[in-house]
Amino acid sequence: MQTKFNYVKPSECNIDYHNLINYAKRLENQDIPMHSLIIMRGNNICMESYYKPYDNNSLHRMFSMTKSLVSLGIGCLYGEHKLSLDDHIVDYFKDKLPQNGAYDYMKMLTIRDMLTMRTCHDSTTYKTAGITDWVGSFFTVKPVHAPGTQFSYDTSSTHVLGALIERLSGMRLIDYLKEKFLNELGFSEDTFILPDPCGIPMGGSGICARPVDMLKIIYLISKDGVYNDKQLIPADYIKAARMKQSDPYGKSGTLEEMQGYGYQIWITRNGGYALYGMAGQLALYVPDKDIYMVTTADTLGRQGGVQCIYDAFWEEIYNKIDETSVNNETDAQLAEYNTFINSRELFCLKDSTASSYENLINNVTYVCDENVCNMTAVKVTIHNADNASTDTNNTTRKWGTITYTNETGTHSIDFGFGYNIVSEFPIYNFRCAASAVWKCDNNLLIKIQIIDSAIGNLYISLSYKDNYASVFLKKYEETFFNEFNGVFGAIRNLQ
Repeated sequence: MQTKFNYVKPSECNIDYHNLINYAKRLENQDIPMHSLIIMRGNNICMESYYKPYDNNSLHRMFSMTKSLVSLGIGCLYGEHKLSLDDHIVDYFKDKLPQNGAYDYMKMLTIRDMLTMRTCHDSTTYKTAGITDWVGSFFTVKPVHAPGTQFSYDTSSTHVLGALIERLSGMRLIDYLKEKFLNELGFSEDTFILPDPCGIPMGGSGICARPVDMLKIIYLISKDGVYNDKQLIPADYIKAARMKQSDPYGKSGTLEEMQGYGYQIWITRNGGYALYGMAGQLALYVPDKDIYMVTTADTLGRQGGVQCIYDAFWEEIYNKIDETSVNNETDAQLAEYNTFINSRELFCLKDSTASSYENLINNVTYVCDENVCNMTAVKVTIHNADNASTDTNNTTRKWGTITYTNETGTHSIDFGFGYNIVSEFPIYNFRCAASAVWKCDNNLLIKIQIIDSAIGNLYISLSYKDNYASVFLKKYEETFFNEFNGVFGAIRNLQ
């Protein structure tokens, strides 16, 4: 029997469509930048919504959800008897050990310890400045405690497990995963895993895939590794992977992350379990109500944002399922629901106040004081009605351009007032979406969202007084844009 996901009306899942709308609206009203939302019950998808410019064909960076895929790959090797979970990792990486041999704590470390995030390190080893050999760093950085004791979130550990899959299979990580289970799931053919500086796939955070792909992964896990009547991953491994194996309580900052950890899978409240990637990449299953939730988002810089996603699901959907029998939607209600889920747009800055400074600062260059960002000049141009942007309804909308000069040259980014303009970020060539508001009469705030294989956002705040300006730059992104962190002054170029 072929496994098939069906697209159905909410009532066919006994879910009131108003609850699905309230779920999305609650997140939007809390300024959570959502990129996609999927709700499925059984095999029936009753909500699939994308926030433009994202759509159902968009590959999205899934960050640490990659860890769960690596875990499944280890499960396949376990099923092939190519490893034991109690094997010592040093036996597979003798070429990466320090010249004087492995540290004692490292000699004790097993694959099982690594799967449960109870390594001998207290943090990710390759994030130290100057390290390019991410795999090697795991063995050369001095451990701090005996393995199998403390939960410490260590992405380098999963990165090594991904490298282990390549060593034992003789295949690239993504190719092995495709051969063993991704192809059977109908996973996107163009999915890829970003490489580390040495070309090793980033097993801890690098996969780019579609949200529905991750729905298939959590579905496979919920079915004990069976898909299309095929046992793709050993059932005993899957069952252990989704059970609490280690305790992150006290080590994690949110209520959901305190519930427990399996083999690269998080335990949640209400008896659920989830794949979890930084910034709101989630694939959740709750067995008692046979319901799945998948999200992609960018909560970086939005403290508590991921917990807000969980809370919205628990309170707007999970707690209200099966309270009463839900009537079939009328044609008008179904039209209302479909219009809503198909009309979502990426978060943007809104509710701008009017500003008396627009004419004073328009197209004026400000020369920057010496600063850590190495920015030497900044200029905002506000475009007049003749050059104004128009939306799909041909409504004129005000927009602007920020132009800045730093050590890489002079660059410009367009932004909309109260809406996003999508373009390519200078130098990095990542797709981005930029919006702006006047937060008060003399303060212009620009938000630039990175919507590419990198996910994150930058704030540029410009505050004006007489002939002076202050510039505040803040980036919320894991790897790039370090030159956009700082505060400094600038003076109007009077020449």
